[in-house]
Amino acid sequence: MAAKLGGRAYLSSFVDAVLNKLSSLDVNSTPEAKKLADQKLFRRLKASLRATRPVLDDAEQKQIRDQEVNKWLVDLQDALYMADDLLDELSTKAATATATPTPTQRDPGFS
Repeated sequence: MAAKLGGRAYLSSFVDAVLNKLSSLDVNSTPEAKKLADQKLFRRLKASLRATRPVLDDAEQKQIRDQEVNKWLVDLQDALYMADDLLDELSTKAATATATPTPTQRDPGFS
C-alpha cells in the first residue's frame, strides 16, 4: 500500500522545479537533448506537468479516502524524480561539454 505523501505543497514545488529546469535547458546543448526535443518529448512533458497543477489540491485531499488517487500521486512523484534526474544528467553533460577543451582549444605549449 502506498504511503500518504507529504502534501500538495511538496508536489507543486517539485512540478514547478521540473518545469523551470525544462525551460532553462538548451535543447541543442547535447545530442541527447536535441533528440528528445525533436521527438517533442519536452513539450509534451511541459504540457502534462502544467495539466497536473490544477488537480493537485483536490488529489491531496482525496488521497486519504481513495487509494487510486494516492497511487496516482505516488506515480506522479516517481515520474517527477525520473524527469528531474534526466534533466540533471542533460545539464551536466552540457556543462561538461562546454568545459572540456577541444584539441584546437588546448595550448600548443603543453602536451
